[in-house]
Amino acid sequence: MAAGLAVLSWLGGAGTDPARAEGFTQGLLFEIVIDGVTPSHLFATIHSEDPRVIQLPPPVQAAFDGAQAFVMEAIPDDSAALRAMSLMSYSDGRSLKQVLPASLYRETVKVMASRGLSEEAIRDFKPWALVTLLSTPPSATGEFLDIRLYRDAQAQGKPTVGIETIEEQIALLDGLSEADQVDLLRETLATYPELGEIFQRLVAAYVRRDLSALVQLSDMYARWGSPELAERFRRTAVDERNRRMAERMRPQLAEGGRFIAVGALHLPGPGGLLQRLLDQGYTVRPVY
Repeated sequence: MAAGLAVLSWLGGAGTDPARAEGFTQGLLFEIVIDGVTPSHLFATIHSEDPRVIQLPPPVQAAFDGAQAFVMEAIPDDSAALRAMSLMSYSDGRSLKQVLPASLYRETVKVMASRGLSEEAIRDFKPWALVTLLSTPPSATGEFLDIRLYRDAQAQGKPTVGIETIEEQIALLDGLSEADQVDLLRETLATYPELGEIFQRLVAAYVRRDLSALVQLSDMYARWGSPELAERFRRTAVDERNRRMAERMRPQLAEGGRFIAVGALHLPGPGGLLQRLLDQGYTVRPVY
């Protein structure tokens, strides 16, 4: 489950059933068409700064440049960062040391130090916040794909819309029981040495535009921990978010000319965004 959560961080989703719509097992960019409106595009992202990911292929770059507005999961501005930091920390006087078993706390401090965070820096963090930090690939530039798209949209003067809030995204983890959070942290530390290799496999599948492989890898890693916790988390992280995203995309698609970027694992499968858009009467065409 902890590795599955890392996949959620990188791909913006979690495991789901195999895609059943033609063309939905392959591709990163899809044209969304509705009669009488300028077509929009839906683009699958991965939280990576790998040069193969950051350099947009010509069809993707053309769709982005031609869009009238940019739509993403949540706006990553300074205000959102401050709100996220406040939610990641205890506000009831407790500290991480009081919540974790002593041996787990010592291990956590040691691993976080390897990521450049001191014991003092993490003293007020909730367990899920540390899971998120550990599940995020170390960054040399901070220029992950979603951040790059956001900054490019700002530079081009494109209106930018978030279809979720930071609070909604954080609620996925903050809503877990304390026991579940502690278990997730324990699993994350146990699988931490393998996360680099997992990430490379995911990036390779993404560069191949292989949505089916991304789903299969995600499902495999989700089974590493508690199946019950993985299933509860999948329902919230995938099913509920996909339903919410599809509903909030509708007014944007009605305006037309949108470039919509969301995590790759939100696109495929019977409950994925592509199938939901088809079910709502849109025409969905693979572009790249």
